[in-house]
Amino acid sequence: MTFCDTIWTKAASLRAAVHAHPFNRALADGTLDSAKFAHYMVQDSLYLQGYGRVLALGAAKAPGADEILEFAKAAEVAIIVERALHAGFLTRFGIDPRAAETAEATPACEAYVNFMLATAVTDSFGVLAAAVLPCFWLYLDVGTAIAARPVQNNPYQAWIDTYADQSFADATNRMKAIVNTAADRAGADERMRMEAAFLRCAQHEWLFWDSAWQLADWPVR
Repeated sequence: MTFCDTIWTKAASLRAAVHAHPFNRALADGTLDSAKFAHYMVQDSLYLQGYGRVLALGAAKAPGADEILEFAKAAEVAIIVERALHAGFLTRFGIDPRAAETAEATPACEAYVNFMLATAVTDSFGVLAAAVLPCFWLYLDVGTAIAARPVQNNPYQAWIDTYADQSFADATNRMKAIVNTAADRAGADERMRMEAAFLRCAQHEWLFWDSAWQLADWPVR
């Protein structure tokens, strides 16, 4: 069993919690409150800026040309391609996409981005790669699961299509291969840190969706 197979199995309860979350259930059946989705999209715009920086740091730390290209390309996709997806939804909600990118991050968004940035700066390439993988793999998992039971006229179909698309699956598989190779090269201690980073970021993904569901913000100012 590969390293990714092992951590995916260990994340089974987390994955079940992600699929069962009311935000994703409502997204799947098209009944999600538009205010909650708008909250999510604004925060995701902020998150993707941080995620793009983490991926760029991955390109800088990468051990070979193939990994450099994969991380650099992923950073570009995070900023350019997904910005286009966000722009369409944000415009629908009357939100300037550029203004969304300068909004204040919620505790959930800030904590997730800061964890990944700290990991990227202070730990190895392998741990960094494991930390960015949940954003690929969980979104593919959720997107394909929702796409398998389509709802007619779902207002969030463009979001579903993005993460159920074959090109996103291909990118996810390439990132998994990079993580598996890094784990094969790593010692036991580094593999433990890779596993811990993957699981922590999977938890952050759940918290991100939950924050949008709760319309969460800073409790005191």
